[in-house]
Amino acid sequence: MNIKYIGNDTKKSENGKIHVQNGNYTGCGARIDDNPQDWVKTSQSVTCDKNGCKN
Repeated sequence: MNIKYIGNDTKKSENGKIHVQNGNYTGCGARIDDNPQDWVKTSQSVTCDKNGCKN
């Protein structure tokens, strides 16, 4: 299961990007549990091209 960022903090991640979920973080290191309302689980393909999510 991947995770999609739906928040508005563009310093963290772009809205709509889909990341690999790894515990309380994304594969590229963004923290999920500090603002859980900004994230939704998805079965869509990963669209984040940062190291850790892309490869």
